[in-house]
Amino acid sequence: MKKLSYRIESDSLGKVRVPKTALYGPQTQRAVDNFKISWYRFDPIFIESLAALKASCSYANKSAKLMPSKVANAIYQSATLIMNNIEDYYDQFPIDVFQTGSGTSTNMNMNEVLSNLASKKSKIKVHPNDDVNMSQSSNDVIPSTINISSVLLATELSAAIDFLVMKMIEKEWEYKDIIKTGRTHLMDAVPLTLGYEIESWREQLVHANDSLESSIQECQYLPIGGTAIGTGINAPKSFAKNVCKELSKIFKKQKVKFVPNINKSEMMSSQNHILDISSSLLRVASCLTKIANDLRWMNSGPISGLSEIKLKALQPGSSIMPGKINPVIPEAVLMAAAQVTGNHSTINLSCVSGTFQLNTMLPIIAHNAIESFNILISSVVAVTETVDTLTVNHASIKESLDRNPIIATKLNEVIGYDKAAQIVKEAYKTNKPILEVAESMTNLSRAQLQKLLDPKKLV
Repeated sequence: MKKLSYRIESDSLGKVRVPKTALYGPQTQRAVDNFKISWYRFDPIFIESLAALKASCSYANKSAKLMPSKVANAIYQSATLIMNNIEDYYDQFPIDVFQTGSGTSTNMNMNEVLSNLASKKSKIKVHPNDDVNMSQSSNDVIPSTINISSVLLATELSAAIDFLVMKMIEKEWEYKDIIKTGRTHLMDAVPLTLGYEIESWREQLVHANDSLESSIQECQYLPIGGTAIGTGINAPKSFAKNVCKELSKIFKKQKVKFVPNINKSEMMSSQNHILDISSSLLRVASCLTKIANDLRWMNSGPISGLSEIKLKALQPGSSIMPGKINPVIPEAVLMAAAQVTGNHSTINLSCVSGTFQLNTMLPIIAHNAIESFNILISSVVAVTETVDTLTVNHASIKESLDRNPIIATKLNEVIGYDKAAQIVKEAYKTNKPILEVAESMTNLSRAQLQKLLDPKKLV
């Protein structure tokens, strides 16, 4: 094993040994040494969002004439470099998610990395606190970064849902004439079309997406400029406005516009807006759970199950049973949705943990929200592919429909509920077609019964 070489750096607590090649400094190293709880690290989107915020802060400080242009430009360019090349710099952000509740360690991690990069670019000493962190506090930086990350990921998730919705519309039309048995309580019910069943999925997703888009609007308001407790101490009055202006410019392609939150303490002392977003993500997860379960049931069999559809075979389904194929994507999506549910519980507990002027569970709120976004985006893409490639087992659907006694429900209007119930029970008992039983137990002609019980007229 290659032996690491180190350099000695100092902070307000004394000397610290830092890896010689690391761009970060002593405060980051202390955090690495102190926080050894998990293997979880902040997602790249969080680091990118934090870098974008730091770039915008340097612009705002330059605009307020608090920072020399050379220093501000060096910080801005360094932050942009991290944003555009996160793969090259991700190892410079090694701190565990389970850290100080304000996220100060991660804020200082970014400050130290940018100060080293900017110092190299400007050929002058750029200080992590005095320069990179000018007019800021971890207490307004980290909540703002959570908002930025959430807005960017919500845009991506919403687009993925929209694409799935369009794919479902295609399938609705393709399957609009395929009549199948409906089911309630997992028991036979009156018929519907496969297209209408898919339309139900689609509408659930549309409304979940509406909820997501509504909840994310609040995250476009940022508490940046609030500094320590929301009062804006050590920050110029124009700071928040100019930061948001530059951020909006950076993310112009994403069509995102950020604005300062009027009461900055609100988004620092609480994270209720993230709880609202997490609730919307939970709703998306609920929709995907319902769709995935329906797909599994409809695909079940192929001999002893419903076998209404056939999902694309993706891999062998058993290590012992040859030829077995399982609905692997719906099962993976169900697990992802379960994870989102757990994340929401954590976010809920964390959001009610704010005391006085600061919520001190910001890192885990950020981590869980971002994880939920990421796995939902991938899950929606997976469901889109699954819906697009499924095939219909017409013979199995027709066989079940022809044997379904519940279509006698239509006879209620003619012979009454009690008589229709007797007919259904007899059909179940004798395993005879409902048409044959109804003909023998009523005065209706076969022609009348065929007209009344025509599945095309029942959907």
